[in-house]
Amino acid sequence: MHILLHGSAFVLRVDFVLIYLKCMIITEMIHDAGLSDAVYAGMCREIGTPTEVRIRREVVDTNEMAARPLWILQGCNRMMSGSNREGFRFKKADLDWMIWLQNHEVIDNLSQIILYSNPRHTVFLMEFDDIHPPGFPRLKLVTNNELIHYIFFSCIVINDKIYLSSSSFRNIFLHYIRQLSATMASSIQHGPCSTHTFLKMDADLAFCLRSHHWPSIALPWIQRCQLKKWPPNCVLSTIIKEGCHVVPINSSTSYPERDCEWRLSFSGAERILVYSFNHCQFLCYGLLKIFLTEIINEGKSEPCLCSYFIKTLVFWVIQNNALLNWIPSNLLMCFWICFKLLISWVYRGECPNFFIPQNNMFRVK
Repeated sequence: MHILLHGSAFVLRVDFVLIYLKCMIITEMIHDAGLSDAVYAGMCREIGTPTEVRIRREVVDTNEMAARPLWILQGCNRMMSGSNREGFRFKKADLDWMIWLQNHEVIDNLSQIILYSNPRHTVFLMEFDDIHPPGFPRLKLVTNNELIHYIFFSCIVINDKIYLSSSSFRNIFLHYIRQLSATMASSIQHGPCSTHTFLKMDADLAFCLRSHHWPSIALPWIQRCQLKKWPPNCVLSTIIKEGCHVVPINSSTSYPERDCEWRLSFSGAERILVYSFNHCQFLCYGLLKIFLTEIINEGKSEPCLCSYFIKTLVFWVIQNNALLNWIPSNLLMCFWICFKLLISWVYRGECPNFFIPQNNMFRVK
């Protein structure tokens, strides 16, 4: 990456910027607006200008929209998530896809079942209690209308009630993926996803279930957004209509009794939030991701910090710092505020989920 100072032939390379950021972290150096402008210009070259990022997103959105009728005809739907969908084009980027069945629906309370009177619908009810961690519901089978075989064989009986096992679901789906093509034959399990190499990139496929309803456990998030006035109401209403997904991973592999737990995923909501960033916010997010990869996690085979924590961090900073000026000449100060919060989280051993704060995402780290 090259960073050009406006009105000057001076060229600043990325290694100098990273050294500067290290020094700033050690000494909390006085903010330099000129250098912030230079970093902003260089990040536009490295990550993309507002126009380039917008075009990338539109291309992905259009491709997804064009392919959706064919997927629905086959009984499925899909959504790209991750850095590529957000508008980044990193050299080591992964492809992340979420795939779900059209006629399998997840509801939050039984009153919503009247919306699914179609005999082809199979409905699961999210169950939350004090025993299971926040954000990890159990899925109880409510209507057994058209269970396909890998759903049927993933069901287990607990106290005369039928629940969907997340581990069985993952294993059956991994076996199914391996049969599809030679490319996917080498797929391995990675969290809730099956991972294989595609076009020299790691492709993660998360076979999940969709809920068109905003979960009751995340209702306080709506109130917090309205109180903090971020995101704006137009963005907030779009997110609520998006609903959520549940992905097949439990809160702890050390407890077999939690096999019927699934994790709430707000990937659709997160995409909408990132799309609502101004370009300075987006570049700060990108700079934090680069810093994570090239400084914090450099040489670590199993790093504790991941890019999802960075995304969560940026969401919290934007929402809780209404007076923070997200402009090019303030980019490094915005970075510094984000990084100080990350340091605070690490010291406390607490990374609150943006949608369900009582879910500490450092809990298993």
